[in-house]
Amino acid sequence: MMKNRHALIFGLLLIFVAACSPSVTELTESGNYDAGIDRALDKLVGKSRKNPKDVAALETAFRKANAFDLDRAQRMKNSGTILWTRVHSLYGDIQRRQDKIRPLLPLVDRKGKQADFQFVDVSARLNEAAGKAAEQLYAEGTRLLAQGRSGNKEAARGAYAAFESIDRYQRNYRDVAALLLEAEDLGRLYITLEMRNESGAFLPRGFNEILLQTSTVDMDDRWRVFDAQRRSGRDYDYVARIIINDIQVSPERSSERQYIDEKEITDGQEYVLDANGNVAKDSLGNDIRRPKLVVVRADVFETYQTKSAAVTGSYQLYDLRQGRIVDEDQLTAETLFENYASTFRGDRRALSSSSRRRIGNQPVPFPSNEQLILDAAEALKPILKEQLASSYQLI
Repeated sequence: MMKNRHALIFGLLLIFVAACSPSVTELTESGNYDAGIDRALDKLVGKSRKNPKDVAALETAFRKANAFDLDRAQRMKNSGTILWTRVHSLYGDIQRRQDKIRPLLPLVDRKGKQADFQFVDVSARLNEAAGKAAEQLYAEGTRLLAQGRSGNKEAARGAYAAFESIDRYQRNYRDVAALLLEAEDLGRLYITLEMRNESGAFLPRGFNEILLQTSTVDMDDRWRVFDAQRRSGRDYDYVARIIINDIQVSPERSSERQYIDEKEITDGQEYVLDANGNVAKDSLGNDIRRPKLVVVRADVFETYQTKSAAVTGSYQLYDLRQGRIVDEDQLTAETLFENYASTFRGDRRALSSSSRRRIGNQPVPFPSNEQLILDAAEALKPILKEQLASSYQLI
């Protein structure tokens, strides 16, 4: 019963959706010809008896779509500035549209009337538009590449896009392969990392190296190359600066405390006594026993050691060519050393899980200031990498 109810609801939902969707005629009259064609095909494909209204609607949408695209293509070709890639796209739309219809031919409705589709052979026009598009893109790429050779990296990237597009229209066109390599090289941006210590504090040996070893392998792409350390002979476009403003190391602190762990546990069994103080019996005459509950206790003596270091600074992505800051933010990282050393007196069974983890630990030597600062540098690396990845969206 429930299954039938669900099927009924689903069927009604489909009817409702179909009723709300625009018809083939409505789509065609609104100028959305290809959507109308697709809607008509959905209704006709696989049906042995074709609805005459759907067949007629498909004819109308097809005829109007082809006429509209042919007219637009011709008007573009007659204009003073022809965009041949767009002309090629229009002829391609006509070709794809006709290829959708061909599998249905001959298309006969259930009344025996055969649909009439006037196909247009656009192969010659497609070839002409492809050749003209390649020529036009080559000229545009060459123009932009000239600007790229003068130092305009954005123009070089535009040249690459133009040359790359030519392959859609003509393969192995002229010297495009060599020009692509040149445009890619001229359009590439180079970014490096730089660190400045403005804290007035001494940085331990290895601090710079830790930050400059920030992994940037996954940041490189066609247009952006990141060098954690400068390479001689390479002109950089951006520098990512890490400016250390302050370094703080806390004093070594040790504190002691004593606390009590108590717990109620089962410790064997005991007899149940009746109201007269005698051992109670069950219905079979057996002695009745129950778990014996006792409270156990342990005195815990704990030593807690702690020491911390914090590094604060700022981040800047600086455009070397335009002499301006592109992005900036604050950077903060902290590292904490702590150690618990505990002993106890009393019943081990009373110890809590946290006390058990610390029992037997011994006080240890405090790390040096230098080591904690280096640990803070390690903690700063993922924060820096995230900031770099964010900045990359701006260039």
